[in-house]
Amino acid sequence: MINLEIPRKFEFLVSQAHQVATEVFRFNSRKYDQAEHSYPKELDMLAAVIDGMNEGGALSGAGAGTVGGGSNGSGRAKDDRDGNRNGSNMASLLGLTELCWGDVGLLLTMPRQGLGQAAIAAVANE
Repeated sequence: MINLEIPRKFEFLVSQAHQVATEVFRFNSRKYDQAEHSYPKELDMLAAVIDGMNEGGALSGAGAGTVGGGSNGSGRAKDDRDGNRNGSNMASLLGLTELCWGDVGLLLTMPRQGLGQAAIAAVANE
């Protein structure tokens, strides 16, 4: 059976991502729609916050970096085979889904994170 509810351990992450989408992405979305070749300086502050959370371990357990740590070489320990497990990328997916609600363009231009870094660096005014 497929369970479509968000696991309790990810509710805080989804809440934080929704706040970022509301307060940072949606707040600045129109500004960078009109000035599309300017660098979104507000995202530098957001990147610094995310870096601090990564260093503190607040976002540990998310993403592809956690795959492959099992003792049997399959990416998980023998004890993890039983019971209900959430995928290692579920936290990343839930966070990105909420951030996309804010503004996909700003999400793709996040420093050290987004896909649009080469394009932004090529056409940015500053």
